[in-house]
Amino acid sequence: QDLGAVALVPKGDTSGADRKGLFNRSLFKYDQEKDIYICPMGEELQNRFTMVEDGLEQQMYFNNIACRDCSQRSRCTTSKRDPRRIKRWVHEAEMEDMQARLNASPQTAVVRKQTVEHPFGTIKMWMGATHFLTQRFKNVSTEISLHVLAYNLKRMMSIWGAEGLAIKLRERCS
Repeated sequence: QDLGAVALVPKGDTSGADRKGLFNRSLFKYDQEKDIYICPMGEELQNRFTMVEDGLEQQMYFNNIACRDCSQRSRCTTSKRDPRRIKRWVHEAEMEDMQARLNASPQTAVVRKQTVEHPFGTIKMWMGATHFLTQRFKNVSTEISLHVLAYNLKRMMSIWGAEGLAIKLRERCS
């Protein structure tokens, strides 16, 4: 943002709580002023400590007493002893700002899907259900570059035709 670029990446829901029949994290509302989460039953989950997980600095929120005596505990956590814990990435406010921008202009997401996601979906389809065939960053980088080159060549041929593309390439190289 400092450079004038506005990032628009939708916030994904990766908790899996819905599949387990538990309260989803989105039902826990964050109060920025108090730095607490409010659970679906109205209890406050305090910021207890900060930890690093997978290289990300995360704050941990929970309330031992409220969770222990809660009538909805079975819908909140599968743990018999521990309270429901909510992790918050220290830079999550930026993610929330980005989501608010997307919510304010849903058409932006439509344009993004049409222009950005189509090439990646097509390349993924070409690759099939496999991962990259190579290992190490340099090799994988070369492999994806070849996929992108193939996509771009195929796209240009569909726009200009094979002969039109050949003419344009000759003009560019001379």
